[in-house]
Parts: sequence; C-alpha cells; structure tokens
Amino acid sequence: MKIRGKAPHKPRNPLVVLVKQRKAGSHTPDLKQQRQKAKQELHKQIKKKNEQ
Repeated sequence: MKIRGKAPHKPRNPLVVLVKQRKAGSHTPDLKQQRQKAKQELHKQIKKKNEQ
C-alpha cells in the first residue's frame, strides 16, 4: 500500500492567480477627476446665478 502526498492545489480558474498578484492603484483622485469636478461646480454656480 502506497501513501500518497497531496499534490499542489491548482485554482479552478487560472486567472485567479493573476488577479491576486495585481497591486491596487492609488485611491486619491487624479487631476482629470479634479478638473471634471471643478467644471461641474462652475456650471452649477453659473446656472444658479442665471436662475436668480
């Protein structure tokens, strides 16, 4: 009777390994988002002044 060791466990989905190894990006807003937000705020202020 032979005793068998466990074989290394393979993930069912081969992409899982790649996803787990990825690094998360920065959570701070980049310049593009800041510009868009500033532009939206400007449009809101202009619209509010025009309604008065």
